[in-house]
Amino acid sequence: MKNQISLKLNNIRSSILTPIAFLLMAIFAVLFFYTPLITGKSVIDIAKEGAIMVFALVAYTSYILIKREKKLLNASDKLEQKLNNILQDFDKNVITSTTDIDGNIIYVSELFSQLSGYKKEELIGQNHKLLKCNDMSEQMHNEMLKTLRTGETWRGEIKNSTKDGNFYWVDAIVSPILDEHGIVIGYNSIRQNITSKKELENLNESLKEKIAQAIKETQEKEQHMLKQSKMAQMGEMLSMIAHQWRQPLAAISSTASSLEVKMILKDIDIYTLKSGIKDIQAYSQHLSSTINDFRNFFRNSKVLTKTSFETIFDKTISIVKSSLDKRDIIIRFQNQFEDEFCIYESEFEQVVLNLIQNAEDAIFENGIENGIIEIKTYKLNDKAIFEIYDNANGIDNALMGKIFEPYFSTKNKKNGTGLGLYMSKIIIENHCLGTIDAYNTFDGAMFRITLNPNEFSLC
Repeated sequence: MKNQISLKLNNIRSSILTPIAFLLMAIFAVLFFYTPLITGKSVIDIAKEGAIMVFALVAYTSYILIKREKKLLNASDKLEQKLNNILQDFDKNVITSTTDIDGNIIYVSELFSQLSGYKKEELIGQNHKLLKCNDMSEQMHNEMLKTLRTGETWRGEIKNSTKDGNFYWVDAIVSPILDEHGIVIGYNSIRQNITSKKELENLNESLKEKIAQAIKETQEKEQHMLKQSKMAQMGEMLSMIAHQWRQPLAAISSTASSLEVKMILKDIDIYTLKSGIKDIQAYSQHLSSTINDFRNFFRNSKVLTKTSFETIFDKTISIVKSSLDKRDIIIRFQNQFEDEFCIYESEFEQVVLNLIQNAEDAIFENGIENGIIEIKTYKLNDKAIFEIYDNANGIDNALMGKIFEPYFSTKNKKNGTGLGLYMSKIIIENHCLGTIDAYNTFDGAMFRITLNPNEFSLC
């Protein structure tokens, strides 16, 4: 680059001197041939005068040329100094190298030397394979050579080894050097240090794997807890089934015994027989309906269903009504959100059932007479709100922040697993994409579930 600039400066000087020389020759010819004809003087006199004039003109022209030459020399020195500064900055700040056709290093920049850990004199004359990292594929190296030998530029990421055994990554642009016949005689490369970028990529990959593993473990833990929670609720349900079946079974047994006695005594008519059979069928249908209610509740369905709060309440209350009646607990339902929406109905029913059972247990354990459970639904802005209240004196403020934690229970050890509210939170937040919060009211506790009824638009 420096030689090219010097050559351009010389061309500039030549382009100035050549026309001036022709101008002097033209002036001298005019003076020599045409002045005698005009003035009538002799050629010798004219030559003398012309020589004086030419000398003066040459002297003046030489002065001008010398002055201009000095300016050009000063400009050349300044350009050369700027060029040296650029080359020094290039050497210090750019990772670059030049090799011959066999990959032997001819030139390396100072930054290249620093990055590799080798001194310049240790690299000059060595083959570039000195820096090749063992885990870089030979296929990539061969593809790079194949591209360069066709006269095209190659770009890619290369992992190199340092003198102390470490490594670094560079984004390299390698270009072939061609002679005047277009034959490859060497290679130039400019590189960018991307070690930090590659380390960040590796860290991100590692974090992705760890996050994926953590999510998998969390999901497995949630599934395990969900099973535990359902098993605990199943125990409570079996107790409810036994309670709900006791009266119909007793009625069936009583009706059958009565018919049997009447048949033995031959004191039965067709109307009494049909009436008894009809009663037994009705009791049997009630037992079958009870089984269906519990079976539908425990089915493991992951299908979005279009439903409503009223439908969910009706299905849930059919399971707990007998237990609530037994404890003289009144349940009220004020439904101001009548729109249908899509949700995982079975799972949401499990949450509602758990909240009702918690309220029932709190009323019973605190010895509350005239127990009341109230459910309200309404629309707030674009959200669907489901609230459940009780009059069981509320939750201890010191425990309020812990009630959604796994295995934490406000019930006694005999009746509480500590999974009900935890799993309710998981279901509402992760599956139904809503929120669940707990508050104390004047005479009890209130749980609020907030849903976006348009969250699941297709079902």
